[in-house]
This record gives sequence, structure tokens and C-alpha cells, in this order.
Amino acid sequence: MSKRVLHVYPQLNCGGTEMVFYNLIKYGDRDIHTYEILTQRPGENETPFTDMDIQLHCIPFEAAADYHSRLVDFFRKERFDVVHAHMHTELPIVLRAAKDAGIECRVAHSHNARVDLPRWVWPLFYHRHHPYEKYATALFGCSALALRWLFPGRWRTGHVIHNGIDLDKFSFDPVAREQLRERYNIAPSTTVFINVGRCTKQKNQSFILDLAAERLGNDELYIIIGDGPLMSELTARKEHSGLDNVLLLGKQDDVTRWLSAADVFLFPSVYEGLGIVAVEAQATGLPVLASDTIPPEADMALGTFHRLTIKDKTAWHKLMDNAKDTANDRHNLSTAVLSSPYNIKNVTKTVESLYSSPDELIPQVE
Repeated sequence: MSKRVLHVYPQLNCGGTEMVFYNLIKYGDRDIHTYEILTQRPGENETPFTDMDIQLHCIPFEAAADYHSRLVDFFRKERFDVVHAHMHTELPIVLRAAKDAGIECRVAHSHNARVDLPRWVWPLFYHRHHPYEKYATALFGCSALALRWLFPGRWRTGHVIHNGIDLDKFSFDPVAREQLRERYNIAPSTTVFINVGRCTKQKNQSFILDLAAERLGNDELYIIIGDGPLMSELTARKEHSGLDNVLLLGKQDDVTRWLSAADVFLFPSVYEGLGIVAVEAQATGLPVLASDTIPPEADMALGTFHRLTIKDKTAWHKLMDNAKDTANDRHNLSTAVLSSPYNIKNVTKTVESLYSSPDELIPQVE
């Protein structure tokens, strides 16, 4: 009889966290585990999960006490073997309810780290984060930094779980490159800089517009893929400044193809728990220019990942002048990542083994 695993997250949208547990479910062993999802409200990206015949449950959050009570009743009725709760505001309530309902395996999963805040502020968050640790039987983090941020008291006993991806899916596609560049009249000589992510202050796409404005006369194109609260602001700035070297494409379903069409990935986020899109970019053989707030675990050790401070634009311009790769390099780099620890098939095996024996694999987190 398979074990029932419940992933818990407030809403299924097009974010990085949802993609993490989507991959864990898609590549998990269905003979051993049955996967289900609990949310608080309907989301815009439920179809990929229902297409895999994943059962979706929903318990709205209105008040903490009522939410806890309803969760306990739900957990006792459904009798899940594992509750895998992902980083969000009500995470302590979920874990406490799972404990009160007698669920033995309770996973708290950290997907971010607020490195934009001064380190002296971090201890002030301990009181808020402590319940995450108190009710969890296993702590997961996409990086050591993400563990330290959410679990300051127990982070050394946590497990770094790489945000695995299907590396075959993200291999360099020369046909897609040619087709997209032809469709958008992008000349072979044009260097395409690309960014993928929600348009928010965290993702810092305004910095990319700064770079585009300063390099307006170059044979370059800047493509930003993603939607979000700052999309209208970025669009207005592009039009007002006459940045005809910038394309704001909004949400796209063919991100992998666009990564193949580009030449350099720009990743100037203010903070990230890891930055899975940077891993995806490297899987297509793209060089990555990232802010120095990105955890070092995002570097796949291909020699193409560069971390720079946002304050030093001169350094960004220098690397941008020389970062473009040839098609042959893209093929070689894309092939080299197949043995990476970000291979989703290896990640799912690790996670599923931890569901059964969370104390057997105690990591050496530095």
C-alpha cells in the first residue's frame, strides 16, 4: 500500500515553489507514494497538477484558531503519512495541526532567504520562525542559506534539497533558437540578454532596464519574461525612455525555447532562496550574470556563473561585453549538466527516502 503525501501551499500559481513540488510529484515513484495538494484558495495554475490526476483539497484561511481546528479534523479524517508544508505565513499552524492529528512525518521546506535584510535583524525573526522548527520532524531548504534563514535554531540538522529540474527538457535547442529569433526579427549578430521571473522588487528587473538604457547603442536586445505587480511600471518606463532594445513579453509557456534563443541570462535579484531559473538557464548552456545575493548553490560549476554586486555596474558592463557564447559551447555545456545534483530524478529519490527515514541522511551543512 502506497504512502499518502500531502504538499501544502496557499495557492497554485506560476511561482518557483509550485514548480519545485510539481517536479517532485511528476518524477516521484507513484508505486510507493500517492501525492495530493492542500491549498487555501483557487489558483491560476492548477491544470498541470490536475492533468497528473493529483487530488486538490482546499481549506480557506480566515482565522488562525478556526484554520487549525479544520486542519486537525481534515488530517485525522484523511490519515496522511506525510505532510510536506512549503514556506508561507501559516506554515506553523499547518505543522502544529499535523502534529496534533498524529501525523508522524512533518516536513517544513524553506524556499527563500531574506539576505536583503541586515544580518543583525535575523535573530529578531527567531521568535516568529521558532514554531516552524518546533512542530517539524524534518527540515528542508533549497540552500544552506535558506535553512539558516527559516530555521535559525535547527538549521544544522536540516537537509539541503536541490531544486531539481528535468535536465533533458532544458537542453539547448538550436532549432528553437533559430525559429524564435526569426519570428522576432533578431539578427544572428544581436546579443540577447534574458531574464525570467515575476515582475517584483525582489526580482529587480528595473536594474535590467538601467543596463539597457546605458547600452542603448549596442547591437543587443533585452528580453524580460514574466508578469507581476510591477509589469505596468516597467512598461511605462520602457515607453517613456524609448528603450526599443527591450521586450517585455509577459507570461510565456515556452520558456525553455526562449532560453535557447538567448545568449546571456541576467539575474539581478535582491534576494533568492536559490534561484531555480538560473539553474535552468545553465542547463541550456547560458552564461549567467547574477547578483552576489544569489546562494552559491545555484552555480553548477560549469565556469559560466558570475556573481556581482548590484552596486558595481562597471563590473556588469565588463562581463556583458564578453559573456556571449558560441553555439558549440552551448551544446557542450548543456551536455555537461546531466550529472548535476540538480537532476530531478536523483532529487526525488533523496526526498522519498527522507519521507521514510528522515534521520538516516543527516547532512553536513556548513
